[in-house]
Formats: sequence, structure tokens, C-alpha cells
Amino acid sequence: MDTNLHIDAFEQMLASPDVDDIYLKQLFDIYHQRLLANPGVCQKLARRGISMDSIEAHWIGYCDRTLNRYVPTSEHADGAGCRGALRRLGLTKVNGHEIFRGCIVEPLLEGDNIVAACGIKLICPSRPAPRIIQWYRHGVYTRAIKFHIMIWGRRYVAH
Repeated sequence: MDTNLHIDAFEQMLASPDVDDIYLKQLFDIYHQRLLANPGVCQKLARRGISMDSIEAHWIGYCDRTLNRYVPTSEHADGAGCRGALRRLGLTKVNGHEIFRGCIVEPLLEGDNIVAACGIKLICPSRPAPRIIQWYRHGVYTRAIKFHIMIWGRRYVAH
């Protein structure tokens, strides 16, 4: 029995990206593309001090509740994998709704990995709900992070 073959396969597995990371990047890329495709929201942000350069530099996005258009249903393997990963990571609720619905979203990256994100409601909620939503990848951070959108939008959000 050739143990080197098994060790090589194991080392390749360790070097491969985490599937959850792939789905996480796809989610935030969808949010970013949705913001870029919405000039009205971009103009609103510009009036509040968040420029297009900042949007690009910090990969800021917009959760406009259209994720279902971009992710296959759970009946497909890729759709089930993506939806399962987002649920495991705490980015969707049991009912499938995204935690950042209606928010401008800024992810925090460490290297190539998304480790936290902050969402600020674009429109003040009509019913009692948090205006700022922070998500931290399980076990990564133990204290709050100051996100750029909190600083840029200080007139926009009373924190």
C-alpha cells in the first residue's frame, strides 16, 4: 500500500478552499453587483458620503431581496449547497430570508476570506427592527469592529 498517495491527497484537500467560503464570496459578489446595478441607491449613498470609489474599494453591496433569482433552488445540488452554507453561516434565517434584507452591506476580509459583515438598513424600518446588523463568522472575532460604512454614514445612522 502506497501511503504517499494518501498523504498527497490529504495535503491537496487541506489546500483546497472551503466550500462555505466559495458560497460566501458569491453572496457578497451578488450584493456588490446589485448595488452597482442600482444607480438610485448609489446616488443616495453618494449624498451620504460614500463614493463609487469607496463602494469598489470596500466591495460594498446592497441586499435587495433578489438572491433567489441568482441561486438555484434547493432541488439542484448547487442551490442546496449554497442555501445550506448560507444557513449554516447564519446569513439566512430558517424561513430562507436573508439577514441583510434591505441593507447596504460591507464585508470584512482577512486575506481572501470574509470573516464579518455589517449591514445598515437603507430605509428606516416601519416596525421595530435593528437598523444596523453585524454578522461575525463563528469563532473569528470576540469584539465589535468599526466598519467603514458606519464611519462614512455617521449622519445617516445614529449608532
